Amino acid sequence: MRELVQLDVKGHRLWGTYHPPASAGRRSVGVLFLNPGHVPRSGHGGLSVLAADRLASKGFPCFRVDLPGLGDSAGALPETTAELYQHVCQGGFVEVASAVREELQRRFALRGLLMGGLCGAATTALYLADQEPEGVPGLFMFEPEFYLSEQEASAVGEGAVTESPPGRLKRVTSKLFSYWGWMRMLTRENEYGRLFKYVPFPRQKLLDLLMDWDSLPAVANVPLVRAWQRVVRRGQPVLVMTAEGKLRDVFFDRIHRSALADLPHPNLSRVRLQGTNHIFTTGGAIEACVAELVRWASVSFPESTAMPEGVDAARAGFERVAG
Repeated sequence: MRELVQLDVKGHRLWGTYHPPASAGRRSVGVLFLNPGHVPRSGHGGLSVLAADRLASKGFPCFRVDLPGLGDSAGALPETTAELYQHVCQGGFVEVASAVREELQRRFALRGLLMGGLCGAATTALYLADQEPEGVPGLFMFEPEFYLSEQEASAVGEGAVTESPPGRLKRVTSKLFSYWGWMRMLTRENEYGRLFKYVPFPRQKLLDLLMDWDSLPAVANVPLVRAWQRVVRRGQPVLVMTAEGKLRDVFFDRIHRSALADLPHPNLSRVRLQGTNHIFTTGGAIEACVAELVRWASVSFPESTAMPEGVDAARAGFERVAG
């Protein structure tokens, strides 16, 4: 039966849910799910709830905690979603997430906590896995975002419109010359995907034109990419799942090719989910995501073992496609 958890850390009173592990085969590491963006700890379509229940049935103590200002936890947040995204990109929740991890690990006598989740949860967990590898022995990232906000991207020269024509013309030209608008259209992201039928060129050719696959894009979140390199180099088991062909999937490919070209990555597993969206709520992706997460965690962190070195299952097929 799930239990409510109260955590008083860093001047915040946070609320979370504890999923007790099956009595047989309790594992020495737990699992902590963070908020996906500004969504409560249940996750889109109940993804975090289902995943925590399944992992608990396999012996993993699981936790879902609302960070300050999100879900049931009180706290101040930026006024706009864009500002919140920028706050997360810059590691704004890392300190309090670290305190949550430390308190749960102490209270429940765990060796460490696997951490992650969707979108912003993956960003915060990656920063933390880089800073505290002993406390975060494994990392799972769903639709990770390795780029800056569109406002920051404009400042570094991608996505910016050079002039500001008035009224309706401004709206039209901003879309026509928008780097992000073209990327969303070519990856069929949101409403822009409908516009692709009007483009008389092959989608991949245009993507190759926009993407220099051998170098980091100007819109890359460089501190996050460097954290990613260190985690991979260190050999911490990592699971990455993306919506195949969508914006974050394409960007992850570019980050991987440019940032990890010379790095071994035997403990990095990649799964691309077919026919779904950014939040995995279409095409049966939630079930596929949960099944893969449970498989990865069970193989990478078997009962009564230390952090694995050279996990065979994680070595097999860096990239897989799940329908």
